[in-house]
Amino acid sequence: MEIEVSIDKFVIDNKDVPHSAFLRVYMLGAKKYQVKMKIYSGTYSYELHMRKSDDVYIHLYFKNFREIEGHLHTLRIETRPEHYSHFREILEMIGKRANRVEFVSCDVAYDIQTGLENIVVIPTDTRRNMTHFDTTRYFGRRL
Repeated sequence: MEIEVSIDKFVIDNKDVPHSAFLRVYMLGAKKYQVKMKIYSGTYSYELHMRKSDDVYIHLYFKNFREIEGHLHTLRIETRPEHYSHFREILEMIGKRANRVEFVSCDVAYDIQTGLENIVVIPTDTRRNMTHFDTTRYFGRRL
């Protein structure tokens, strides 16, 4: 039996990014990509979603709601590993302004070519529930 392992999503935090840098990223993104911005929703004050095509995207989240002091904030980047190269100009702009970059998380996918009746998956984190989408099983939320 052959098992393929891939990383489906990769999340990093860019620390101490000024608001002006985030606004420049937004302006550049609006010129080059399909952009959707949400303000003050969820954990971050700003959510910026950019699409180059139906399959190529990047999500940016700026200013965690816990960051109440100062003018330097966290800018979280979330996308598939192969999409980073499509947004090189934006990522370089952010990288020049951030003081450091921290790994947050990644989603790992295991593709097993056999019937589901032959597989048993037991999560080590019992807080996560398994969900189903077509023939795929997820632990946690499907985004």
